[in-house]
Amino acid sequence: MPFDEVLRQSPIGMAVINFDGTYEALNEVYCNIYGYTKAQMLGHCFTMVFKPEARASVLELHQRFLKTGGILGGEWEVQRADGTVLHVISESAQVPGIDGTMRRLVYVTDITTRKKIERDLEASHLFVHSVLDALPAQICVLDEKGIILSANSAWINFLISNGGNPEILLKQTSYLDLCKPDAKVTNKGSLEAELFYEKLLEVLAGDNNYFEIEYPSHLPDERRWFIARVTRIPSAEPPRIIVSHDNVTALKVAQVELHESLTFTRKLINSMQDGFTVLERNGRALEVNPALCRMTGFMDTELLRSGAGFPYWPQDENDQLQALLQRVLQGAEGEIEVSLIRKNGTRFPANMTFSCVKDENGYPINYIATIKDITERKRMEDDVHRLAFYDPLTNLPNRRLLHDRIEQSIAAGKRSGNHAALLMIDLDNFKPLNDNFGHDVGDLLLIEVASRLRSCVREIDTVARFGGDEFVVIISELQSESGNSKNQVTVIAEKIRNALCTPYMLPIQYDGKPEYIEHRCSASIGVALFNSHNTTETQVMKWADKAMYQAKDDGRNLIRFYVAPSLQ
Repeated sequence: MPFDEVLRQSPIGMAVINFDGTYEALNEVYCNIYGYTKAQMLGHCFTMVFKPEARASVLELHQRFLKTGGILGGEWEVQRADGTVLHVISESAQVPGIDGTMRRLVYVTDITTRKKIERDLEASHLFVHSVLDALPAQICVLDEKGIILSANSAWINFLISNGGNPEILLKQTSYLDLCKPDAKVTNKGSLEAELFYEKLLEVLAGDNNYFEIEYPSHLPDERRWFIARVTRIPSAEPPRIIVSHDNVTALKVAQVELHESLTFTRKLINSMQDGFTVLERNGRALEVNPALCRMTGFMDTELLRSGAGFPYWPQDENDQLQALLQRVLQGAEGEIEVSLIRKNGTRFPANMTFSCVKDENGYPINYIATIKDITERKRMEDDVHRLAFYDPLTNLPNRRLLHDRIEQSIAAGKRSGNHAALLMIDLDNFKPLNDNFGHDVGDLLLIEVASRLRSCVREIDTVARFGGDEFVVIISELQSESGNSKNQVTVIAEKIRNALCTPYMLPIQYDGKPEYIEHRCSASIGVALFNSHNTTETQVMKWADKAMYQAKDDGRNLIRFYVAPSLQ
């Protein structure tokens, strides 16, 4: 069989290189691996496929190999014509040239795919295991009867390592005898062996020119997979058949591990109680979990690949989101508390945490976001806040919050120069109601008093329960002149007094039937008018309290003012 034809039809890359390193012959597979045409490679030094800094050393290895023999092969990092980096496995053999000098015959297999899977495993933080180095393809040449005519060193080495005898190459051994299925064997791989044998017969008979098959070939202590490729060269005279076997164990193991790891990761993500999503940098969702769908009301098909990114994100806060994602790209931690929007338009508070996934070169490729529904936490915080700052009966600010509001009013007066007023209110006829009808009815009165007080003042003013039957009202942002401010407060205080004097109809249950208790109640109101000049919260409270007791002493249902000495 002409060597050029074997070279041309070989399913792996092959080239012949002279002592100087110049390509004398090569096949299309070899050219395709490196992205050159034959014309671009023939007559040029083989170091053209290596990076500049490695060319001298590989040329030296090449020439040493041709001088002294030995082994020259293994994995290499090379470059295609367009600069793309490839990973290949090569094996070399010495062959004599027409002039009697030795040439190097090199076999090259592109293992970039295997390398990429290894990188993908590492980049995805999956259960990474070392991938077995792939052996160079084992190649043998058959005649039409299936007799082994020749085999390369990789095929021989594989034969020896599996207990075979390389002398079969000298005995016109039939390849059919080596691979004929044993009818007694029914273990895993027997079906593939039968199929391989049938397909091989078709190629030998000329009914088919090519086939490939993946098959297992396990040892007692090792699981292995191979891809066999059989090619008929009909143009050869006589016809020849090339058989190659590639060990794809590393690739197979990597695929299984990758599949198992992805399956495990998906199960883990789907079992999370918090929402989870993976997004491309352009905003398209690649992954969402059921918790996120339950949380937002969107189906996964509505979220995935829609380009919407975060359809549950409030549009008026898009700038805040973009700024956060930019910080995440720069390596900062991204966490935000936001009110998200469900598909039905309702909102819920959520805590979102963002991180960035980068490739092996540190380039950001994806965002990962976890979303926690904090509705219950917010409710508990609100409950704690309400218990701390609000009266549970009337829902008015309690003493603690009242003190803060007084301080705020004093601080506001310092900024604006306006006056404010504090009204201390004590109910005049509360105790008899409590004594005659009990605390439940008394509570009804206090609730109604709170409602009437709120209706008498502005939103910026404060109504608080001071304790028992005492209430406090803060009137903020009056005028800067004390006389006008007093007139304003007088109108409001009188409005409050009249509102509290209106009879109360308090609903009760008597013998299972609704009834009403009519109760008349008035209020004594003490007013402290103040501004920010050397005024403290304690002083204002004392002034209002003193004025309130003056109203009680003067006959109740009255309004009395205490004017700060600085205003007299």
